[in-house]
Amino acid sequence: MNSRITPVLGHVLSSISFLFITINLLFWLLFLILGVLIRFFLPFGIVKTTTFKSVQLIYRFAVLFDAWWLLHVLKIRFDIEGEKEVLANLSMNDSPLIICNHQSWFDTFLLQTLISSNGPMLKFLIKRELLWVPVLGWVCMALNFPRLNRRKDTESRASDRKVAERASFKLGDEAGALLLFPEGTRFSAEKRRARQSPYKNLLKPKQGGFNTILQVAANYTGRDTRLLDLSIRYEPGDANCWRCMSGAVDIIHVKVRSTDTGKVSDGATWLGECWRDKDKWLSC
Repeated sequence: MNSRITPVLGHVLSSISFLFITINLLFWLLFLILGVLIRFFLPFGIVKTTTFKSVQLIYRFAVLFDAWWLLHVLKIRFDIEGEKEVLANLSMNDSPLIICNHQSWFDTFLLQTLISSNGPMLKFLIKRELLWVPVLGWVCMALNFPRLNRRKDTESRASDRKVAERASFKLGDEAGALLLFPEGTRFSAEKRRARQSPYKNLLKPKQGGFNTILQVAANYTGRDTRLLDLSIRYEPGDANCWRCMSGAVDIIHVKVRSTDTGKVSDGATWLGECWRDKDKWLSC
């Protein structure tokens, strides 16, 4: 933790950061809703295309303001390892599939900074409960992020599979990076013990959604989709979002690995190997 930040100052800085990000999202949300309404009531080709591009720009402006706060006010530094040129070369028209470990709500702001500052809009597979979170849930609804039940009954699982399939279809139709957290939730030591994860720093990945997206991407788009594997490690190791909002994190390490979905013949095997490598790297 940055030694200059006392506990009291940390809470003050976190509150200011939270307020800035909330106001930023609320401001751009008004324009997002307007674009969505125009697209809904005038569902014509040129109108849909124009409003979609407008929504992309609005999303990018919101991300750029958040990124400015993270990089220039909180002074967060990124140490990017691996195929870092892949991130630098992303464009607004790309539509990769991205997987990442999940430790904190702060992951979202980091990934948007890394992916969407210059590259495509980031789309999340979210839990339906997230829609009830003020501001953030409204943004997810306005952007029509795919929503999952994340329950274990047969009906919910079948519904989640259809949601994943529809999201995968758009990899070939619309620009935008589809982000998947295979763990399904944020990592904690308690969850690791409860779920008997074989990994030290990760929960066991859920393979169903990942396999569905791979299959649809291969069969529907007719071309290979770029698959980006990102690993995030906070330094110091506490990834608590409230602490990160105070600038208490000195540096964030990010490892990038890129492949094509066509080169993944067995999703379960590939994801298992990926998670073993990721767990070793997170232990460094």
